[in-house]
Amino acid sequence: MKTSIKIFFFTALVSLVSACGNNTAQTTPTNSPTATNSAQTTPANSPSSTSTAGTKIQVTATEMKFDLSQSTVPAGPVEFVVTNKGKMPHEMEVVKTDLTVDKLPVTSDGRLDTDKAGKEIGEIEEDDLKSGTTKTLKVNLTPGKYLIVCNLPGHFKAGMRTFLTVK
Repeated sequence: MKTSIKIFFFTALVSLVSACGNNTAQTTPTNSPTATNSAQTTPANSPSSTSTAGTKIQVTATEMKFDLSQSTVPAGPVEFVVTNKGKMPHEMEVVKTDLTVDKLPVTSDGRLDTDKAGKEIGEIEEDDLKSGTTKTLKVNLTPGKYLIVCNLPGHFKAGMRTFLTVK
C-alpha cells in the first residue's frame, strides 16, 4: 500500500512540474515577432501611429465632385478615407500625371484615358464605393501632381476630378 501511495504522489508531482514547465514555455519573449506585432497595434490617436501612418486625407464623393480635406501633402504614405455621400456609386482612381486638365486625354464615352494620362497608382472600384459607404485606399506617393478621378462613363467629363500636389 505504501508503494502505491508513493507512486501516486510521484506521478502527481511529475504532472505538476510538467504543467508548470509548459506554462513557462508559452511565454513569448519581448523581442519575438509575436511581441512586435502586438506592439504595432496602437490606438489611432497615439503619437506613434501618427508618425508611421503618414498623411490621412478625408475624401467626400458626391455627384460629379470630389472634396479633399487637403490638396497638398508631403511625400510618403497617404491614406485616402473616401466616403460616398452621393446617390449613385462612384469609384476613385489616383493617377500621377504632369498634364493640365485641358490636356488630359478623354475616350469617346467621357472617360479619362489613364494609359495616356499618366501612371495609375491606386483605385477604389465602383462595387466598393456604393452610396453611403466609406472605403480606404493606402498608397505611397512621391513628389508630383496626382489626379483624383471617378472614371465611370461620363463622370470624368462631367467634372468628377481634382488634383493633389505631393511635395
